[in-house]
Amino acid sequence: MNDRALKILEQYELEVAGTRRGRGSWYLDTPGGFRILSDYSGSENRAGFQNRVMGKLRESGYENVDLILPNKEGHLVSRDWEGNGYVVKEWYAGRECDTSNEGEILCAVRNLACLHRKMRLDGGSLRNIDGQLKDPNREHSCDSPVTDSPDESAQAPFSYDKTHFIARRPAEEFVSWNAQLRKIRSFIRSRPRRNVFEQSFLDSYEKYYAQAQKAEEELLALTDDLAALEKQSANAICHGDYSHHNVLICGREVATTNFDSCRFDFQVNDLYYFMRKILEKQEWNVRLGGRMLESYTQIRTLSGTERRLLRVKMLYPEKFRKLAGSYYVGSKAWISRQYMEKLEKTNRQERARQEFMKML
Repeated sequence: MNDRALKILEQYELEVAGTRRGRGSWYLDTPGGFRILSDYSGSENRAGFQNRVMGKLRESGYENVDLILPNKEGHLVSRDWEGNGYVVKEWYAGRECDTSNEGEILCAVRNLACLHRKMRLDGGSLRNIDGQLKDPNREHSCDSPVTDSPDESAQAPFSYDKTHFIARRPAEEFVSWNAQLRKIRSFIRSRPRRNVFEQSFLDSYEKYYAQAQKAEEELLALTDDLAALEKQSANAICHGDYSHHNVLICGREVATTNFDSCRFDFQVNDLYYFMRKILEKQEWNVRLGGRMLESYTQIRTLSGTERRLLRVKMLYPEKFRKLAGSYYVGSKAWISRQYMEKLEKTNRQERARQEFMKML
């Protein structure tokens, strides 16, 4: 983000005392607290949906979320003369969760379980949240129910189509991903001269594709159970990108940020994503994986179907698929050494991953 982006602040009623650069953003010091100015590629409707989810969290007592602030015209997304989108959000003075600190990892897992117990949206209307929903007398408790306020219909609502915010079904993802893997293999096989990465990919392919097929078959066998779970959790919201980057440790408190990908989805998918990212960094430590799962279920119980879905998602060779996809769409004129390093790391961790799968 360049200096010109700061002109966007002219569209806001903000008194900015100081600014400093962040990663793709600007941090703002204001009399009202810490704020952040960042790029935004979503629509006004997407921003409204995000704020609705975060508004629900605040109403339930979970206040530390990065609510999007409206500009002078009441819009959540502000645009420059080229049409680029920006948002200003409330922010928190803290640091990202340390992926080498077991205490902070488990804290982030408990935080996720707490969020999931509160992240439900009922009804089909949204209302703009202006950032003033904090209630100092409301405790931050995982046991607080989330229900629509009785006077909500009296506040200027705008309608939204729920189907725009529903995640693709897991089986559809696996079928699509497996087709992509076959396509990449065919492409590499057709090349007259293969580089080192391509040959290593082909050498590893059968092992990982067998796992991908097995995961797809097991997921298809869960179709009826997942359909029932979908009905039971029709209003459940998933963060969509719950990683250590989006969990801020602020002293004794935790803030959860960047709800850009929040959607109606099986909430166990958030747990899968966070666990996989952490365990990849921790060489698939079986003991840590068990403690993460235990920490989550102490706050939010997982049903039998959710546990099976978690296991099937873990079974899928996601790291191999993403690496293959990244290579396929990238330039072939010069192959980065990082491709080989990542493939070698994936192969090296495979035995530990299988041991974790046995525990799961």
